Amino acid sequence: MSDEPVPPPAEPSFEPQPETQPLQPAPPRADGPAPPDQERTLRLASIVAVDIVGFSTMTEKDQRKAAKAVMALRTRIEGVAAGNKGRIFNTAGDGFMLEFGAAGDALGAIEDLLDKRPKGEPDIRVGAHVGDVVETANHDLLGHGVNVAARLQALAAPNTALVSGEFRSMARNSPGAVFQARGRQPLDNISQRVQVFAILSPRARSKRLLGRAAMAAAALGAGAGLVFLGPPLLDLARKVEFLRPAASAAPAVPAAPPAARAKAPAPQPVAAPVTAVAPTPEPAAPGAPQPGQTFRDCANCPEMVVLPAGDFQMGSPPTERGRFASEDPMREVRIAPFAVGKYEVTFAQWDACAAAGACNRFLPSDRGWGRLNRPVVGVSWNDAQAYLRWLNGQVGAGHPPYRLLSEAEWEYAARADTTSAYHFGPTLTRAQAVFHAQQTDPVGSYQPNGFGLYDMHGNAGEWVQDCHHNNYMGAPSDGSAWDGRCPNRMYRGGGWRDEAPALRSANRRRAAATLRDGSIGFRVARGL
Repeated sequence: MSDEPVPPPAEPSFEPQPETQPLQPAPPRADGPAPPDQERTLRLASIVAVDIVGFSTMTEKDQRKAAKAVMALRTRIEGVAAGNKGRIFNTAGDGFMLEFGAAGDALGAIEDLLDKRPKGEPDIRVGAHVGDVVETANHDLLGHGVNVAARLQALAAPNTALVSGEFRSMARNSPGAVFQARGRQPLDNISQRVQVFAILSPRARSKRLLGRAAMAAAALGAGAGLVFLGPPLLDLARKVEFLRPAASAAPAVPAAPPAARAKAPAPQPVAAPVTAVAPTPEPAAPGAPQPGQTFRDCANCPEMVVLPAGDFQMGSPPTERGRFASEDPMREVRIAPFAVGKYEVTFAQWDACAAAGACNRFLPSDRGWGRLNRPVVGVSWNDAQAYLRWLNGQVGAGHPPYRLLSEAEWEYAARADTTSAYHFGPTLTRAQAVFHAQQTDPVGSYQPNGFGLYDMHGNAGEWVQDCHHNNYMGAPSDGSAWDGRCPNRMYRGGGWRDEAPALRSANRRRAAATLRDGSIGFRVARGL
């Protein structure tokens, strides 16, 4: 890094991160110790824990018979793991731990284990999680991924499987995968509750499908009954109405004298419930979305908010605490209306890209905090571009392309018609944003700004499109990105481990486009 006015990125945001690897099948392991430089490599893995139900009772009744049954089960588990590109990495008297490179492969193994059980095989229960692991010299695995899988297995009923929300997010697109939510569950020695899902067996799927079919048939039958009986019932109702005395209306009241009528209050109509008379807002016409409108272009697309056109002063005044010379000179910028992500891109959204074979199948580490709706971090500017290419492929040609925000658009969105250091005011507290913290929080955990955008300050720094420039001399005034071929790109907003001044609306930072930093993520934008 050069000694330029922009604050050096080697501040908290550029602490080296644990190594991560693209998601790939776990290769078969040869005997012998791992090389020293691999002993502490941190990677993401799909872990499956299998436990034999009632193992102690089995051994008490007939130890030799129990040993024979366990060996037969082990042989089958080894074959199932290998057939689904996985391996056994640890065994105990009553349990087995399996590793897979992809959640879809792990799901296939679980289904084979549960759905193809031979007669007389001991009952088993299964747990699965996608999380960080460290490989030891003897090829064993340790870490959060193993811990969660083992504790989920302990909660499962015999011959069923419980998986984490992270596992379900990665495996949900597998053919035939059916999950049933079990809520957030506390696990032993795990500080945070874990979102748990059950994998439905073919029998359970058939039962649920038959139940839904029965409900649909009942609804169809009721509809058919109304069609068949409707005309006679309507005719009967008309006859009853014809025979009803006219006095069923409001009874006639003798006319009051003029003086009395003058004193009596005028009858007021009874107001109908608001929900019955409130008009349904008309959807915005195609091509003319309204400011504040939210939309989502596809199931895996981020939720977007439409921002209005406007002018604003970009940069910071000399009196703003914590400012840098790189935020000069202040100048007026005109922003055209555009749409921006309501939240930072999440792990769940990134993982959908990786699961589809895009984004180089790269899975950044979640550091054991959980994935799902936390902001994805540990992705480079180049990684963000790969995600955008995949996202644009989801919505198809002819659609306004998704992209990163420009620096000007980002600051306009962060300020939301304010001129203070933060959109909250001149100062910031931990009740308003994630900073100087130990980890990220789920997106949307704090109050939004005036445009309805969340986490514009803190949680994760956000890559923008612009190349690095020392200051705003010569910068575009129309809100477009100051783009080109350059090794360093800008990011804004500050991250979870930064101090408050780094979260200011005007603060600028630079980093190599290839850097995968554990506090930098991104959000997306698109034209209208």
